[in-house]
Amino acid sequence: MQKLIVTLYGKEYTVNCGEGEEGRLRELVSLVESRMRQVADRAGNTTESRLLMLTCLFLADELIEARRKAEGSFAEEEDLLIAAVDHLKNRVAHIASQIGRA
Repeated sequence: MQKLIVTLYGKEYTVNCGEGEEGRLRELVSLVESRMRQVADRAGNTTESRLLMLTCLFLADELIEARRKAEGSFAEEEDLLIAAVDHLKNRVAHIASQIGRA
């Protein structure tokens, strides 16, 4: 386990991370930092704890929306697969009936 010092909104934090996960952690910190700056621009003068809370809510909203979209995509793909299977079943039945007549 490694310790990595990260900076969020000007404040340093020491975070443990697994071997080889430093890049991923830095990517996460960059995302959170970016969102914090966006929230700070909207919220104006606020406390650090309130800014962190608002940023968490903002990121949670993005996560929920992404999950909803993913679930919707899965349902659409499932519908397409069911339609394709039904179509193939009908084609096989048609071909079998043609073979039976020959």
